[in-house]
Amino acid sequence: MKTLLLLAFAFISFYCNAQFVQTIRGTVVDKESQYPLIGVNVVVQNSNPVLGTATNEKGEFQLKDLPVGKYTLQITYLGYQTAVIRDLEITSGKQKVIRVELEEFAITTDEIVVKAFRKGETINKMASVSARSFSVAETERYAGSMGDPARMASNFAGVSQAGDERNDIIIRGNSPAGLQWRLEGMDIPNPNHWSASGSTGGPVSMLNNNTLSNSDFFTSAFPAQYGNALSGVFDLKMRSGNNQKHEFTGQVGFNGFEFMAEGPFSKNYDGSFMISGRYSVLEVMDMIGVDVAGGAVPEYQDITFKVDLPTAKLGKFAIFGMGGRSNIDILSDNSESEQYSTLIDTDTYNGSLLALIGATNHYFLNEKTYFYTSASFSESSVNTTVNDVWNEMVDPPIDSSWVKREKPIYGEGNSEQTLTLTTRFVQKINSKNTLTIGVGASSFNIVYKDSFRVDDANPEYFRYLTNTDEKGLLKVNTYTEWQHKFNNKLTMNTGLHYQNFTYNNSFAFEPRLGFTYKLNSKSALNIGYGNHSKMQPLFFYVIETEDYSTRTYTQTNKDLEFTKAHHLVLGYDKMFSENLHFKVETYYQDLYNVPVSQRPTAYSMLNEGASFHINRVDSLVNKGTGYNYGIDVTFEKYLHNNFYFMFTGSVFESKYKGSDNIERNTAFNSNFSTNILGGYEYRFNDSYSIDFNIRTVYAGGRRTRTIDLDASIIEEEVVYDDSKLYAEREKDYFKIDFRVSFKQNKKRYSQEWALDIGNITNHKNVFSRAYNDNEKKLEYIYQQGFFPMFLYRINF
Repeated sequence: MKTLLLLAFAFISFYCNAQFVQTIRGTVVDKESQYPLIGVNVVVQNSNPVLGTATNEKGEFQLKDLPVGKYTLQITYLGYQTAVIRDLEITSGKQKVIRVELEEFAITTDEIVVKAFRKGETINKMASVSARSFSVAETERYAGSMGDPARMASNFAGVSQAGDERNDIIIRGNSPAGLQWRLEGMDIPNPNHWSASGSTGGPVSMLNNNTLSNSDFFTSAFPAQYGNALSGVFDLKMRSGNNQKHEFTGQVGFNGFEFMAEGPFSKNYDGSFMISGRYSVLEVMDMIGVDVAGGAVPEYQDITFKVDLPTAKLGKFAIFGMGGRSNIDILSDNSESEQYSTLIDTDTYNGSLLALIGATNHYFLNEKTYFYTSASFSESSVNTTVNDVWNEMVDPPIDSSWVKREKPIYGEGNSEQTLTLTTRFVQKINSKNTLTIGVGASSFNIVYKDSFRVDDANPEYFRYLTNTDEKGLLKVNTYTEWQHKFNNKLTMNTGLHYQNFTYNNSFAFEPRLGFTYKLNSKSALNIGYGNHSKMQPLFFYVIETEDYSTRTYTQTNKDLEFTKAHHLVLGYDKMFSENLHFKVETYYQDLYNVPVSQRPTAYSMLNEGASFHINRVDSLVNKGTGYNYGIDVTFEKYLHNNFYFMFTGSVFESKYKGSDNIERNTAFNSNFSTNILGGYEYRFNDSYSIDFNIRTVYAGGRRTRTIDLDASIIEEEVVYDDSKLYAEREKDYFKIDFRVSFKQNKKRYSQEWALDIGNITNHKNVFSRAYNDNEKKLEYIYQQGFFPMFLYRINF
């Protein structure tokens, strides 16, 4: 018995004190030229004895056999600013692979000592204002983010969510439709399940955060490289698979069941692959007979992959792709159907599809000059059917005398195919000047068919909103960017973007200009201006108006031009310490060429884009205007010593004028938004740790259409008073999200268990109001209540 106790004690002591090890490795490149740097010193800070290495001829470094935990790396190279990469967490189940970009001094003297340690500094070197990079860790760490880049970004200053049920984001009062998604340097369709034509959000993201690298997010006056965007840009980068070791991830959570594999093709080749697939949790539970959605089961699957193929003479090739499908049937007899925005006594069948494949080539002419060329093909589609339903008695009666009948009242079958080719030439002329020239073209094939029943007495007659099949619609663009460093304190970024839509020969010239002046090593002033333009959603150009006498159709929106905006931003950045950051920006945006109705109405395209369906409106002209102005504040402590916090606050106004020339609030003018979030990690030892994260949101309420109660009672259906359109806000929005995760490291794998609780206080946030004709009163429709989610992940 004594021997058994000693053995048990030894076993427990071993696992409680076992020291598991892992590798940090990566590549160091010049920030402007992207060329690998040889002989860069990489040192683990506060290590004793000193742990360090130097980059090889490929700019690569490797630090092996590091005990699991958090590390800070200091990266130094003669003539370049020192980079300090803080709080890199390594686990036993997966190597940590990073990419570091060093910035060369414009003027080199013995007295210059600068450390580039500010987290959130953008990957795109041409950004002067309103830009921030984000990491995969942030999409996981922040409570309420659920691994979704868009939901994570709603924590940033100037950004808020349009509603809990979707991930549409409002940037500085602009419509979510003004956002541009990019992946690997190319514009992509809406990367969300159940995406509506012309929208940029959805309930569940197809983007798999496990496959992403650090990426950029822009909210105003973005560099000239970016076109066809009004409010902001998500410039996403995919990481490469591990080219030295095969690794695997299994996961189950909000985004579904997931399995991912990555690794090298062979020991003698630097190429790698990475592939991940996800499957809806609720769909699997429904398959095994568990009713968790009241019959309205969200069915979705998606896949993401990337293959890296470096060559000795032709540069580095990569092939990447993503795809997903989603379906849901919302039936009138489902017990949970009232939570969806559907008509009473109707059955709605909705599905969407996205398929994207692309290829890139990164080719160096020399150590200061490179070409980056890309090509992609995508197809996205949305299909919706809405049926009127009723119960009808069978004659002659049978055991079940009532049967369900259906009659279609609306149908949508839309498809877009896009072929995109782009290339950019980048030359670092010297330490002060970098030049970029880019050109691109996109060809669209579109099929749009929208129709609805207009006459119950004639059920076979449907009016078409769109009914077109067009091929070869072409959009071309070109841009140039120049960065000039006057000295180590003052930098200018300037450029010009041009785009042309050949379908109606509309075009836009968009100048950009920004300056950054470093007051000292810890503070800077920034100013930026940009003129920005965006095409209308493609289906708007082919919306048809019917001549009722002849039942013929005319496309009345074909000549719509780009919607345009001037952005002006002034900012101040301050680092109080290496981990404490303050930033304030004030901005003004003047929007013009906005589509509005030909006849005097309150309609404006600025209010579209935050729902499952965008209204099909004909006879539009580019005579609308709008403006946004406000101030954004960020105060944050970066994750250090196992603790972080962030406060963001925004106060803003967002107004517009329709063709009736009356100034109104936009649908997205909630006036203010604040976020307070933070987290703490407690490490029991190298094997076990626990994280606590919390987020509090307090923001202005949604603006909705005002219902005229008296008129609704008389008409026995809802009647809106559009003379008060968006005049009132609903009750202010308040929500607390919480996340706790437990992590375990073993010799060959690591595990994580997490519990996310959305709206932990079950606060009733108003989504909209509805008229109840049975009780002759107005009722509130509320957003998401208490919502717990579980996640399990294993890396091996």
